[in-house]
Amino acid sequence: MAGLLAMCTVLLVAGQAQAASFPSGGSTFSGGAEGWKPAQPPACNIGLGGLCTATAGYDGANGNPSGSLAATTTVVVNAGGLFKSTAAFESPNFVATEGGPATLSLDRQLASGSLLDLTPQLKYTVTLVDRTGGDSTDVLTETVTGAAETFAGKESATKLVAGHTYAILIDSETSSSVANVGLLGSASARFDNVSVTVGSSGGGGGNGGGAGGGNGLSNASLTTLMQNSLIGPAVLKGKRLFVRAKCPAKVGRACKVTVQGLLKKGKPATTKRTAKIAKGKTKQLVLRVKPKLRPQVAAKKKLLFKQTVKAGKAKATVYKRLKLIKR
Repeated sequence: MAGLLAMCTVLLVAGQAQAASFPSGGSTFSGGAEGWKPAQPPACNIGLGGLCTATAGYDGANGNPSGSLAATTTVVVNAGGLFKSTAAFESPNFVATEGGPATLSLDRQLASGSLLDLTPQLKYTVTLVDRTGGDSTDVLTETVTGAAETFAGKESATKLVAGHTYAILIDSETSSSVANVGLLGSASARFDNVSVTVGSSGGGGGNGGGAGGGNGLSNASLTTLMQNSLIGPAVLKGKRLFVRAKCPAKVGRACKVTVQGLLKKGKPATTKRTAKIAKGKTKQLVLRVKPKLRPQVAAKKKLLFKQTVKAGKAKATVYKRLKLIKR
């Protein structure tokens, strides 16, 4: 019996091992493009003698939180034609140090801007390129219609072979479906928090589904539901930081929520706090600010928070900046 218990303990510990994310722990774009670059020159065309331009690059002002890849379409001359622009992004090569079933995930946004009346739509495909094996797989494809001004999390199942070299390719096409003479301006398709994670519990749905379990709740759906679940402002009292977290009723069950304050992505400013919150309910969490970072936190007008959530088998990680009040 003792030997069986020991074996079960070993299996449990192994099952709880931290998942490996690529490239380099996942691309958050919080401080730059992180080695991503345009895979081909962006292009735009518009009918009836119009003129439009397309750009592909890093956008430091927008993201989830700030920092993303952006494919921007600008209509310069519009005689009533329909436009279509293309752009593609390619990650740096990375070596899969672990292999097996994996989940490819990202956050995407279609900001229609001043071109809203042209009803732009976005179609994108995320491809996993196996440099070692010499093949590629289209892992995630989605068409986004109408304005999608907030970032939405999407994911799909794939797999990695340990020791193989890979790259991620995002092909995007932004186009209009309504002609409107003289309407000028820009629209942007943005991509953030791109990663391939081995050993995560998500994956499965394909084409943006991402089954996560828990009353049919997917990881992507939970991510979307949790976007505004941290309620500001956050309150700083000496070394303690008070923040309220909510488990939206639409989740359908209790949420296990872990919150941590950050100076920026990857730089924790506080301890973590975990709480179980009933569906539709709100709970106040108290975080302790790290002693050496108290002056930096106190100088902030807004603070970034990382929230990790579990609901059944579904998991989500979201970032949000909250106004900071000192008392």
